[in-house]
Amino acid sequence: MEKRVGSTLFFLIAIGVPYAFAALTLLLISLPLPLISEEFGLPGVLAGFLAGSVFIGMFIGATSFGWLADRVGRKKALQIALLILGLSTLLCSFSTDWLQLILLRVLTGIGIGSTIPLCFVYLSEFTEPSTRGRVLVLLDSFWAYGWILATLLGFLVIPGFGWRTYFVSSAIPVLASLAILHYFLPETPLYLAKAKKISPLSALKQLWSKDLRKITAGIWVMWFFIVYGYYSFFLWIIGYMRKIGYPLPEAYFYNLLTSLAQIPGYFLAALLVDRVGRKPTLIGFSAATAISILGFSLSKTPLELVLWLSLIDFFCLGAWGVVMTYTAEPFPTYIRGAGYGFASGFGRIAGIVGPTLTGYMLSRLSVERTLQVISIAFIVIALDIAVLGVETRGRELK
Repeated sequence: MEKRVGSTLFFLIAIGVPYAFAALTLLLISLPLPLISEEFGLPGVLAGFLAGSVFIGMFIGATSFGWLADRVGRKKALQIALLILGLSTLLCSFSTDWLQLILLRVLTGIGIGSTIPLCFVYLSEFTEPSTRGRVLVLLDSFWAYGWILATLLGFLVIPGFGWRTYFVSSAIPVLASLAILHYFLPETPLYLAKAKKISPLSALKQLWSKDLRKITAGIWVMWFFIVYGYYSFFLWIIGYMRKIGYPLPEAYFYNLLTSLAQIPGYFLAALLVDRVGRKPTLIGFSAATAISILGFSLSKTPLELVLWLSLIDFFCLGAWGVVMTYTAEPFPTYIRGAGYGFASGFGRIAGIVGPTLTGYMLSRLSVERTLQVISIAFIVIALDIAVLGVETRGRELK
C-alpha cells in the first residue's frame, strides 16, 4: 500500500507540473498585453483577437491530439504536445510584428489544448478506481498553481526585463518538463494492452454509436456550458467590477484575494467525488456556482462582493475538477483519448463565443442582467448531469 501511494503521488506531481505550465502559457498573454499593444500599435479589436487567438489553437489541439493519443500512445502524444507548447512560447519572444505573434499564439493554443486532455487520460490509466476521483481532481488543482506562477513571473520579470524575457522564462520550464516526461515516465499499461488503431472519423462514429451516444451527448453539453460560464465570467471579472463602480487597483486586489478560494474548492471536490460520487458533487457545485453568481450580481458593498466572488472561485473551480475527472472515465480505452479530446474541443467553441457574447450583452444590458444570463450556464450543467450523466465512482476503466 505504501509503495502504491508513493507511486500515485509521483505520477500526480510529474503530470501536474506540465498541466500547471499549460495554465501558465494560457494566461501568459494577458499580463503583458498593454505593452505588446503599444509596441505593435494594436487597436482594441486586434488586441482582443490576439488575447483570444489561443482558443483557435486549443480547439485544433483538443480535437486532433486525443485521437493521436489513441493512435501512437499517451506518452508520445503528450511529448509532442509539450514540445509544441514550449517551442511556440519561446518563439513568441522573437516576434517582429503582431501577425507573427497571433500565429504563434494559435500554435501555443494547439499545445495547450492537447496537453490538457492528455494529462487526464494518462494519469487516469495509472490510478486505482477507489482513489481515481480525488487524484484527478487534485491534478486539476495544478491549474490554479499555474495561474499563480504566471502572475508571479509577470510581477518579477516584466517590469525589469520586458515581455519578451517573460515568454522565454515561461518556455524554459515547459521544455524541462518534457525532458522529465521522456526519461522518467512510461507508457500506460492499459493503453499497451487495449489499444486499437482507428481513424479520427471512426473514433467519432464510435463515440456517437448506440452504446455511447448518451454519454457523449451529456459530456459535450457539460463541456460547452462550463467553458461558456467560466470564461464569460472570469475573462470579464475586472470589467464587471469597474462597471459596478470599483477602481482598477481595488478590482485587481479583490480578484487576487478571492482567487485563493480556488484551492479549498478543489480539495473539497476531491474529497467528495470518491465518497458521494461524481454526479452529486458536480450537480451540487454547479448549482452553488449559479447561486453565487446571482449573489455577486446583487452585491452592494465590498464585503458582499468579496464573499460572493470567493464562493464563485470555490465552487466553479471545484466543479471544473469534477468535469476533468469525469470526462476521462466513461469511454473505452481505445477511444478514451478521442472521447476526451473531442469533448474538450467542442467546449473550446464556447471559449470563443461566450466572452464575445458577454461583451455584446454588457454594451446592451446591465451588469446584473448579464451575470444572470451567465448563471444559467451552470444550471444547465446541473440538469444535464442529472439527466444524461452516469456515475463512475469506483468503476474500473473499460
